[in-house]
Amino acid sequence: MRSVDFEFKPFHYLHLVILAIFCFYTGIPDAHAVIPADSLKTRPDITLYGFYQYGWVLQTNQFVNGNNIKHEPIDDYRAAFLQLSVQTTGKKLWEQLYNYPRYGFGLYKPLFPDAPYLGNPFAIYGAMSFPLKRWEKLSFNFDVGLGLAFNWESYLEDKYNLAMGASESIIFSTAFSMEKRFSNGLRFNLGTGFVHFSNGSLKIPNLGINVFSPRAGIGYNFSKPEPPFRYQVVPEYQKHSEINFSVFTGWRNILYTGTDVDSITQRKGVYYRCYGLSGSYNYQVSYKSKFGIGLMTDYLGYVNSSISAENGMLVGHPASFEDGFEISIFPSYELVMNKASLLLQPGFYLYRQKVPEQTPFIYQRIGLKYYLTDEISLALNMRAHQWSIADFIEWTIGYSFR
Repeated sequence: MRSVDFEFKPFHYLHLVILAIFCFYTGIPDAHAVIPADSLKTRPDITLYGFYQYGWVLQTNQFVNGNNIKHEPIDDYRAAFLQLSVQTTGKKLWEQLYNYPRYGFGLYKPLFPDAPYLGNPFAIYGAMSFPLKRWEKLSFNFDVGLGLAFNWESYLEDKYNLAMGASESIIFSTAFSMEKRFSNGLRFNLGTGFVHFSNGSLKIPNLGINVFSPRAGIGYNFSKPEPPFRYQVVPEYQKHSEINFSVFTGWRNILYTGTDVDSITQRKGVYYRCYGLSGSYNYQVSYKSKFGIGLMTDYLGYVNSSISAENGMLVGHPASFEDGFEISIFPSYELVMNKASLLLQPGFYLYRQKVPEQTPFIYQRIGLKYYLTDEISLALNMRAHQWSIADFIEWTIGYSFR
């Protein structure tokens, strides 16, 4: 397998899925803040925001601590972004259940004043804002965003860049914010939260960059006055169960440590394929929550693998089936929002070969799932261990029997 000739560009496909599925949070319906009007909003309730962030890079790995090309810690962080948001109306029941969130998309420009060698990154993202508490002209919100950042100076160009192995990365952000609304359409927003950049180990190394960043923003709402929300009586949920089968594929990058190839080839490394099959029994107990238990078998090609060099090119030697085969069991929780859900699954290995540098007995899957039909679903799951170290991304398709 001469993997060095294969230019792996999963992000070019990943963003088509990621930007179609947003992150989720359990909003608490606040019936007292809802106007039980007979009329429904008849036009989109759109707000254009501009934000500025001033923050600090968290010293979570050796790269930001000073093991970089300048041998100095990376501290300062700035960002500016534009966001177009649409207010949900209550037309669908899930909007009311999550306290009428807003959703949108934006353009994001991060700046690292003391680390220009990181490149000139920019990002596109999807976002949702969930009101945790509403008053007449004020709201306290939980905001979440997910997207893609481009144009990093990657590890291939900068051998010291242990944070960003690829020129693309995922950007994930969370924040709490207070927003004041005025009758003339203006809105002021103050908040604080965290921003995370990493590529999910699609390209090693992948130490990532984590930022704590307060923010301030101003927005203009194009719908004046604000129309009332629709409020409906919530029917009693009819609990139901399902059996779900799914298959996944993924890739894991492994670097070459030898010195008998050029430095770029060395840092490209080799990609090994991973694939697996899982089955689970799930029981949805409410509009928002689904619990389950499942069994997974998989083959991880990078486990106990090796790399050699021939004529200046890398040759990957994936794991034998015996070394790469695993069986695990996992409890499951899904936070459901209409056809989409946030997936949380801690896994426990029942069987695997003992190999050098083995990961812990427990792993984690965190993902986003979207039902194309009542039976067919697509999902992106991050396989990780110790809740912080990414192993690979699972590209998943599933079928449910109900």
